[in-house]
Order: sequence, then structure tokens, then C-alpha cells
Amino acid sequence: MIFTRLYELYGRLERDSEFDEVLPRLGTSKQKMSFIVVLTPDGKLFDIQDARIQKIIPPTKKGGKEKSVLVPRDLIVPGGAHPPGSAPTPRLLWDSTAYIFGCYPDKAKKKDKDKEKARNALFPSFRERHNKFRDANGLRDPGLDAVIAFLNSWAPENISDDVREKIERFGDNFGTFAIQGKVGYVYESQCIKEVALRETQENDSKAPHGTCLITGASDEPLVATVETKVKLAGTSVGGGAIASFNAPAYESYGKEQTYNAPLSEAAAFKAHNALNLLISDPRYHFKLADTTVVFWTEKKTETENLLSWIINPPQNNDTSAMNPALAQRIQSFWKIVSQAGDPDLTELGDDVSTPFYMLGIEPNAARIVIRFWLESSLGDFILKLRRHAQDMAIQKMFPNEPDHIPLWLLLAQTARDSKGVPPLLAGSLLRSILEGRPYPESLYQLTLNRVNVGHDKYKVGGKVSYLQASVIKAFLTRNKNKKGLSMALNKENKNPAYLLGRLFATLEMTQNDSSGGVNAGVGDKFYSSASATPRIVFPTILDMFRKWIKKLSSDKPGLAVLREKLVGEILDEIDSTKGFPSQLPLEDRGLFALGYYQQMRAFFTKKTEAESSADNN
Repeated sequence: MIFTRLYELYGRLERDSEFDEVLPRLGTSKQKMSFIVVLTPDGKLFDIQDARIQKIIPPTKKGGKEKSVLVPRDLIVPGGAHPPGSAPTPRLLWDSTAYIFGCYPDKAKKKDKDKEKARNALFPSFRERHNKFRDANGLRDPGLDAVIAFLNSWAPENISDDVREKIERFGDNFGTFAIQGKVGYVYESQCIKEVALRETQENDSKAPHGTCLITGASDEPLVATVETKVKLAGTSVGGGAIASFNAPAYESYGKEQTYNAPLSEAAAFKAHNALNLLISDPRYHFKLADTTVVFWTEKKTETENLLSWIINPPQNNDTSAMNPALAQRIQSFWKIVSQAGDPDLTELGDDVSTPFYMLGIEPNAARIVIRFWLESSLGDFILKLRRHAQDMAIQKMFPNEPDHIPLWLLLAQTARDSKGVPPLLAGSLLRSILEGRPYPESLYQLTLNRVNVGHDKYKVGGKVSYLQASVIKAFLTRNKNKKGLSMALNKENKNPAYLLGRLFATLEMTQNDSSGGVNAGVGDKFYSSASATPRIVFPTILDMFRKWIKKLSSDKPGLAVLREKLVGEILDEIDSTKGFPSQLPLEDRGLFALGYYQQMRAFFTKKTEAESSADNN
């Protein structure tokens, strides 16, 4: 099913002129070129020029500086990548320095036998490949003639120092040919492209035939190994494969390699190149920990172009510098999500019935691991996103905190840094959102663990953050059916754990107000034990509370009265016959955290309002 949808996507992209220069057609592949061998019209070496382009790498953290680096240029060239094996496999009108010049740069640190192979095997095979290509097909192309003249006269053992110096600049990378004074590359000649495609089709016809699992067509030339690899960071240099068999243990009914899961040459080519385009275009993918998530719609939509910004905007995203038109479209989308009733995307020009697909993949040596696969519609996607937003909704502690929390920020609540996030959690979290499933248990448990971890620098009210409170509220609402949880402080919530969280926040704030600020308050010292074993901890803190009230009464008598009243009201709601619970289970510890956060948020709101009133007076 995944291959079929990718195959269909290729057909959509192939018909769109926007992708003409980035989507390989049959008989071609996208390769990274670092240099251009510029020849005179009569086939003499004129220059070796840099084909690389400048790439700006944005800062990885706020306040960091962007970097500018040179990276190879992506070009769509004839043929595919080098297949595995030690035998020479020269490419047509592009290849590495070992094939084009018969030498390696010194920085490649090759052994003497490898250097000898480049001179005596790789370069001769490259030269022979081009002579046969021209003569067997009766081609008379000026660019091809110049390349062959160069190859026939080139002597790898007599490379001049200036040429070797240029080769050294580009390393053991790929290059292609151009003619001095001519625009474009030699392989772009129409007659060359036509013959190269015909060669590919002739080679396909020699392959075993059978029924393709993607198209369902019978008597199709099948692939033994998929040559178009998935170019995902973390796989081997040539890329990874989704369908691959390389040991007798995986063979069945005498079928070896990919004949176990038969794919036609054309269908496999199209499906893999469609996936590679999604991976290379930032509009159609995002990263969640080690998982790369690609997505697309059955037809071109505006929503498709916004999804990476909506679901998981970049960590270094500076919204102030965002394109105003993009910001407006994103705002329109979230407005649609927040509206009640059936979703309506007409404002963006889209149809809610449009099929929507999402695929989560991870690298694993020479293979690609499928983490999840989702088929839905844009309308269903909006409904699921709306439910997630409602589950997560809670009042912010500070105005600059995000209204819609990116997935990477949710995952960040589970560990000290990104390396500590469990590898399977990202995919599980995304599936729970987009399929309306319960949130992963580990998301809740690890977030509570992070709440209990001590902070390097104590700050009153800082034990539970807005992000952590959002995760806890969402989990309890969806997984534990706690429907009464509100966005703001709910004084009608009589749950003992919620009341204890409110009580702890009140005691902590009273300590802070009575002392004018402390370096290590009860919040940092006692939060973890108070939320786990209230009966042991709260009597001790209440004894300290009486001392704080006594001190506060002398400085701020009105505030002292309010605090004593609030503590009394909360204690009255706790069952006096049972007293404080001896222990709180994991579910109640989340309610404790919410009570704490929302009571603290109410304190800070009142303080801000009081300060604003004083300023106005």
C-alpha cells in the first residue's frame, strides 16, 4: 500500500512543471556533482570548475549564528547510481575522478592497489563506455565527440600538477562535462537522453518478468535489487532500501532478492524517487527525534504546503521573520481548526475530502525502517488536530509561550536533552494525535519524572511549566477520561490530589512572599515527596506555614489574611476523617501537578493585575 501511494504521487509530481528540474524521469537519477570538466570544442581540457553551491545552515539554538558551507549541486543525470560490487561500472557523461581522470585525490587516502585500479581499469572502462555508446548508436553529437576526444587522448599517468591540484579541491566526488562557450551540460543533449532511455528500456526487457505488486500489471520486467535507494541521513553512502532481501533465510519458493516481493523496474523507480523528493523538500517532511516524517495529499493542496509548519515547526523558527503571507495562511488554518462543526477548508482553496498520507521512517544501516503509516483525509486530519488542541489547552503562564505546542517541544518534556527521548516515542505520539488514539503512557510518566527532577536554580512556581502542564492535562483528559479538567484554576474541582496541588502552591507562594524570595524554597525541596506521600510531608510544611504567616502579618497583613483563608478553604475540602492520603498513585500525581500549576498561574495573574492597577493609579 505504501509503494502504491508513492507510485501514484510520482504521477502527480511528474505532471507538475514545478518539479521538472528536481524529479528524475525513467533512465535518469539525481546525483550530487562537485565539479565540472570544461572541454574545448575539439576535446582539450580547458578547466575543472567548482559545481558546488552555497548553503546557509540556520542556527541550531536561539541567538546562534548561521553558517555558510559549500555543498554538491543536485543534477539529474543519465542512468542510476553505481551498483554494488568491485567490477567497473562507468556512468554515462558523469562519474568520480577515478573514472573520469583515472586517479584519486590524495585526501581520499587510497591504497596503491586502488590507485592502480583507477588507472588501469576504471578509467579505461569509462573511455570504452563512451566510445561504444557513440558508435553502437551512430550518434554524432558535438559535445559527446569532444568528451570522447578528451578521453582518447587522456593519460592518467601524466597528470600535470595544476590539474591534480584542482582534483584535490573536490575530493573523491562526482563530476560531469560541459563545453567551453556552450550553455548547459553535455548529457542534456536531446539525442543523448533519448538513446540513454532506450538503453535502459532494453536492459529492463532482459530482466525476469512477472506481476508487479505496485501496479498489478502482469508480464512486467522485475528488479532483482532496487537501484534507486532512499536517500535518508543515517543510511549507508548510497542510501537505503525499503524492500530488500539479502540472505537465503528470507527466500521463499526459490525466489531470491527482491523477487520475493516483485516490483517492476518502472514502478520501483517511480515510488522511490517520489519518496526521495519528499525527503529532500522541507515542505513535505519534518524530523521528530530520529524519525523522518513525510506527508502528502492525493492532489496539490495549500494545506500540504503548511503541514510542516503546523505540526512541527523548526526549533529555531523565528516567527517575527516569517513570510507575512505564510504567517497569514498558518493563522487561517488554525482558525479553521478552532472552529466548531464540520471542517471547511474553502478559505485555503482545499477540499476536506482530499486523501492525506503520512509515513514515518528511520535509517538502519542499508535499510529503511517503517515506523508508522497513516491514510486519512484532510477533514479527518483537522478533526484529530482539533481534539488534540482541546486536550492540550491550558492557560499559559507567560504571554510569549506558544499557543500551539510543536511536537518537538512535547517530546522535550520527557528528557534532559533530545538524546534522552525514547526512540519510539516520537512515532507513537504522532500516531496518537493523528489517529485519535490514547497518548503514549511513557509521555506522561517521563514528563512527571522531569517535574520531580530538581532545578539548578530555584524559582517560585517553577516546578511545573506550561508545557508540562499541557502534556499532563492532555493525557489525563484523553487516557483517563478526566473530562472536568479546565484551562484555568477550577475551585469547584474537589479531587483530593488537585486540592493538595493547590495547597502546596499556596504554601510555596506564602513562603516566598514572607521572605521576599528564597534561594531554595519548599517547592524545590519538598515537591516530589509532597506529590507522592502527602501524609508525611504536609504536616511539616503546615508547621512552617504558621511561621511564614506570622512574619507576613507584620509586613503585609492583608495578604496574610487572604492566604490563611485560602489554606483554610482548601483544607476544609479535604476529608478530615481520613486526613492527608498516605500515597498518591501516578494518575493523582498528574492532578496534583495541575492543581499546583493552575493555582500558581492564578497567583501570578492577580499579582500582574495588581501591579497594572498600581501603575494606572
